[in-house]
Amino acid sequence: MEKQEAADVTSNWRRLPEAGSVLGIRFVVALATFFGRAVASAFLASLALYYALFSARARHAAQQYLPRVGEAPSFGNVHRLIHMFARATLDRLFFLQDRLAPFVIETHGAHLLQELRARGKGAILLGSHLGSFEAMRAVSRDESLRLAIVVDDRSAARLGRVLRELSPGHEVTVIPVDPTGFGTALKVKAAIDRGEIVGILADRASPDDTRNAFVDFLGDQAPLPTGPFLIAHTLKCPVFLTFGLFTAPNRYDLYCEPFADPLTLDRADRQASLTTWLQKYADRLADFTKRAPYNWFNLYEFWRAPTEPGSGDSRS
Repeated sequence: MEKQEAADVTSNWRRLPEAGSVLGIRFVVALATFFGRAVASAFLASLALYYALFSARARHAAQQYLPRVGEAPSFGNVHRLIHMFARATLDRLFFLQDRLAPFVIETHGAHLLQELRARGKGAILLGSHLGSFEAMRAVSRDESLRLAIVVDDRSAARLGRVLRELSPGHEVTVIPVDPTGFGTALKVKAAIDRGEIVGILADRASPDDTRNAFVDFLGDQAPLPTGPFLIAHTLKCPVFLTFGLFTAPNRYDLYCEPFADPLTLDRADRQASLTTWLQKYADRLADFTKRAPYNWFNLYEFWRAPTEPGSGDSRS
């Protein structure tokens, strides 16, 4: 595979539309507000059916993923996966507005973050696009934990606008990803120095393979970004993993577990050490994915072989 093709495949998720514009979000919020989550979910089932029928990219990605977790790649299961994504996206809107009453939320390991708060200590919280990170964010705010979120620069402005629109009065620090990585690291350090917990979703690769490492995930090679792990190594702060698993119709199980304190890389073989840490993250992500296979919301071509060395770089 040419490097340009690899970059195109990996960057597919960057070109995918977000959950919707602010106008679209307002419509779904109004639907859920006036008619309830059940009616809104039924509407989303129709929307998911449309995507399952007419979005070849989403359908192919789902069919590529489902057998890896022991599920048949049938049209019904593809629709179920897309519908779960839509329902979790709807619930994000409730979490943004602190409307937790419709949900049953169980926390596992929340005391770890409470201990950090008591000590005034910051940390990195590695998440993923498995389930809902927003559920963790909502609960952390309810427990007076200060949380900053690192997001792709293309999404930062929209996310900040949506947060202000739907959650007025609640300031959330949004840290955009700097292409060089240096600016991001400095802002993450500043947040941690203030005693904040910095959430980073660590399961979507960079279009530049020099910033990824290939690891085994659910039986095949997949690229993961090295940036979050390099930042953790540089800052020498505690690192935790978090997963927010959704079970229909309204249950969320939020998990927080220690990952590294601190995360250090071997000077003698930095790349091998870095890959070891990414593999450890991938193994835990795989474990939680198998617990909740229909919580997988990376609906793009996630698995691919590493780019062949010396294949040439056609990018300008």
